[in-house]
Parts: sequence; C-alpha cells; structure tokens
Amino acid sequence: MLKKLLAITGLVLATMTIAACTGNETPKKTEAPNHQTQEKVDAKGLEINIEQANYTDERDRDAEKVKQVLRLKMTVKNTSIEEIFFDSTELQVKDSKGKKLAIYPFENMMGNVAPKKTMTGYAYFKATDNGPYTVVYTHPITKKKYEWQVNPDK
Repeated sequence: MLKKLLAITGLVLATMTIAACTGNETPKKTEAPNHQTQEKVDAKGLEINIEQANYTDERDRDAEKVKQVLRLKMTVKNTSIEEIFFDSTELQVKDSKGKKLAIYPFENMMGNVAPKKTMTGYAYFKATDNGPYTVVYTHPITKKKYEWQVNPDK
C-alpha cells in the first residue's frame, strides 16, 4: 500500500513539474531583424551588403546645397537565375528620430544585375545629424522588408 502511495505521489509530482515547465516559453519576435554594415543579407534573389556608411563632401554642383550627405557603399549580388533590376533610390532611410531622409541626386546605383553577377555602387541621402540611421529595402514582389542599422563614420 505504501509503495502504491509513493508511486502515485511521484507520478503527480512529475506531471506537475512538466506542466509548469511548458508554460514558460518566450514568444518569438515577429519583426524583421536589424542587420549591421558588413552583413550580407539574402533578400530573395539578391544578396545585399551595405559595406560602408559615411558622410561625404561629394556634391552635385547643379543640385541644391545641403549641409550633410549620407553615402552608403553597397554590393548587390544576384543569386537567382534571372536578371534582376536594383535601384538604390528605392531604399528608405530614417534617422534616429524617425524622420525619412530624402534622396540626394548624385551617382546613385541602379541597373540590371545578371545572374550570379555582382554590382557595387553608392546610395546618397540628404542627412540629418540624428544618426544612427535605419535603412530599409522592400522586396518588390514579396513586399518583405529587410533592415540595417548604420552609424556613419565622420
């Protein structure tokens, strides 16, 4: 009788322990991860790498005068079997206060990338002094967003 009572008590304790452990799972984040410079990101057919972020003194002499220009050096590799068009002016950049930066009209990277080929170039934005910045690429077909956190070199 004592053995049966000990066995039942042990079974009840084991069941309660298992039930208590399964209720403490942390929910997974559903938001897009923030990537950093020098981090290659697979964006469904394109491997995008923001290699460098800095402020530049380069200016278009015909464009309006701006105090500060953010320059992003990027490499885009086509990992698909079809040619893909990439346009750096489609990126959205926001400062740390959530203000969207306007595109600066300079030698922004855009063009067709052949299958298994790589294109390197720049994207320019009228900057504020409120870095770090969040760069967002939205895939044109899937509408999935890919984000980078960039802190420009002075």
